[in-house]
Amino acid sequence: MRLPNTILCRIASLAVLIPLAACSTTSEPNMRPTIMPTFAPIRPPVDAALADPCIAAAASKYFLTENHITAVDAQPIGGGVNQVRLKADIRDAMCTVTDKGKVRSVVDTMPKSADQVAAEEAAAAKKASGQSEPAQKPKKKS
Repeated sequence: MRLPNTILCRIASLAVLIPLAACSTTSEPNMRPTIMPTFAPIRPPVDAALADPCIAAAASKYFLTENHITAVDAQPIGGGVNQVRLKADIRDAMCTVTDKGKVRSVVDTMPKSADQVAAEEAAAAKKASGQSEPAQKPKKKS
């Protein structure tokens, strides 16, 4: 009876070791991260004659450097006027520019947050009640 028991122990120990041997390799392990492909649509680059004036105008409006603003898309509206979509830091903006490079407007296209709406309502209520400016204290003469 001892004979089959020892054979089963040896087979069981081999069955445990075989997957471990299969997992180990002698070659150098691949430590590079795998890059998943993105499925964003490929857009043609925006014409620099349209993008550069818009980026400069948005930089002065949002007090950012031009490095933080990118032109995403450009669409002609007609009559020599184009709309350029901008990504300015975390904001989205729309710039209206002529074919000659004159910027007509830069408009923020992101919706306002609840904090911004509440702050504007509080400022409007304060202004309506006549407390827009704090009362100035009289200067002491010394």
